[in-house]
Amino acid sequence: LTQLRADVLVDVLTSAGPTGDHETGAEDNGGNDGKSDSKSTGSSGSSQSGEASTYWGVQAKVFVTVPVMTLLGGDAPGELEGYGPIDPETARKLAGHAPSFTRILTHPFTGARLGADATTYRVPQDLKDAVRVRDGTCRHPGCNRLAVFCELDHTTPWSQGGTTSYGNLAALCKRHHMFKTEGYWHYQQPEPGTIIAISPAGETYLTTADPPPAPPPDIPPPF
Repeated sequence: LTQLRADVLVDVLTSAGPTGDHETGAEDNGGNDGKSDSKSTGSSGSSQSGEASTYWGVQAKVFVTVPVMTLLGGDAPGELEGYGPIDPETARKLAGHAPSFTRILTHPFTGARLGADATTYRVPQDLKDAVRVRDGTCRHPGCNRLAVFCELDHTTPWSQGGTTSYGNLAALCKRHHMFKTEGYWHYQQPEPGTIIAISPAGETYLTTADPPPAPPPDIPPPF
């Protein structure tokens, strides 16, 4: 059953098919020469007898984190955002159909992310993706709104010398971002992904992001 679910997931994320709706004839484009353009999303197809089929396809962005050694045949699991670990074979299937990749360099022992900081207030897309994958949800204590629907906050404000960096950005839902902007709640990020939230009453709450999977240990051969 687990393998069947994985196969269905891969099929849904990588396939497209016809909707069954058809448009017959040419559109009236205000006196043109009778030709019309048809656009399809997902699979491409040909139209016959003046009929143009429309197609559906998954347009969502799905984050799958896969260790490079897994892509090369290793057995370390991948990570599907919002779901959790996935088996290496499913991870390789999804990676094989991915239209693009974002390379994330990590420290070989601590797993900490290296580099890719920005020099402007605007957060580049690859850095947005990395922070949202790291955080998973809004980082306010007890809030479980998915990070993909959250805003990215400079923990130390840009106007106060804060940087647009992996260690100074955190996902906050619109409501809790407003609480910070209005001065009700304060946040600190002593380490990338470690958030200290300070309430209006001065109480502190510590939240941590799930660490990336550690590299497999070097196991000596049994001889």
